[in-house]
Amino acid sequence: MLTMLVLALGLAFDPPAAAQAGPAVPPRLEQNKPVPSCAAGTASGLFSTLHQAKATDKDVPTPSGVSDAEARKAIQRLASPKPALREEGLRMLRTFTTPEGQWAIYHASRGADGPIKMQVLEHLAGLGPAGQAGLTWIAIHDRDAAIRNEAAERIEQPPSNEALAVLDGALRSPNHMVVNQAGLLAGQINAIKAIPLLIAAQFAQDPVQDQADLAWIAIGTQRSYVANLVPITGNSSAGFQPVIGQIYEGVVMAIDDAAAVATTYRPGVHQSLMALATLDSGQSTAHLGWDLNAWVTWYNDTYLPILAARAAESEPVREPK
Repeated sequence: MLTMLVLALGLAFDPPAAAQAGPAVPPRLEQNKPVPSCAAGTASGLFSTLHQAKATDKDVPTPSGVSDAEARKAIQRLASPKPALREEGLRMLRTFTTPEGQWAIYHASRGADGPIKMQVLEHLAGLGPAGQAGLTWIAIHDRDAAIRNEAAERIEQPPSNEALAVLDGALRSPNHMVVNQAGLLAGQINAIKAIPLLIAAQFAQDPVQDQADLAWIAIGTQRSYVANLVPITGNSSAGFQPVIGQIYEGVVMAIDDAAAVATTYRPGVHQSLMALATLDSGQSTAHLGWDLNAWVTWYNDTYLPILAARAAESEPVREPK
């Protein structure tokens, strides 16, 4: 079970355009309250749903309504040495525009050569917010570090709400590797809105239960005695070799069952948090280290006043009547 300090970041709904005076200032962080999404009210789409299935080690089927055969056919056309077939492949690629289609064409291209994968990523980059969500998922979950980096390079900055929603889901994953890669991506795409989630996700504490001979402590006295005699004979001689035994008197305390907590540190999350916090506040945060309470205090007492000052400066000046 994943445990961490739970921080609150209230859901801020944008007021009507006519009444909106400036950026909303998030509330203070509090303990024992869930962290809302860093893109409030925005659905994360199909790729985020597939992320949740993958995080729980479930099979991820191709969504209904999408033809695997058509996706594979498009990739084969793109890889053809014949210009006419490559043009046909490009035409087919442009038809995979829905989130389901994005997943199908990405899945079909996973065994293709690098240039084909780049064409698929370029296609996703041209699909607006839905494509940004797909690129974010790939930048976190793809097994190839080079592909993850190429996908991250195509994510717009600042990231869209759709991209932030996928990032949000990854930062909440029980998979430590996924969380760490999402933290690295947050720094790469300048996801300032993810700072509260990054604070909470720097490390996690997982309960560990084991049943075995874990340790023992002996308090007693060791006594020696002659346990046996081994006869030894020779020419015109005989004798005995003693066998020495040991007797222990006292108490032995054995530990064969224990419940402990294992702390997993996520350096990617921590490094991105320090970089984003320092960049946006204009003040170094290196002194906060891994101290979660110090980070919460910094967020409430230092960072929020900075955001409040920015919001006040952005408010329009009203002329007196």
